[in-house]
Amino acid sequence: MRELVNEVLLRFIKVGAATLVGAIIFLAAVGPFGATPGVELWLLCWLAGAATILLLDSSPI
Repeated sequence: MRELVNEVLLRFIKVGAATLVGAIIFLAAVGPFGATPGVELWLLCWLAGAATILLLDSSPI
């Protein structure tokens, strides 16, 4: 049971990390690059953050 709880917490941490990376990408897109903020941009940035976390998690390095 303890392993299951640890696995669930690890997955929530990954979602939080993807959100944090997505927020950084969103702020960079809206600030210096001048993109119009919106829900679609936020979702795309969140997906980019999730992809980044997946790539870093499965990296052979």
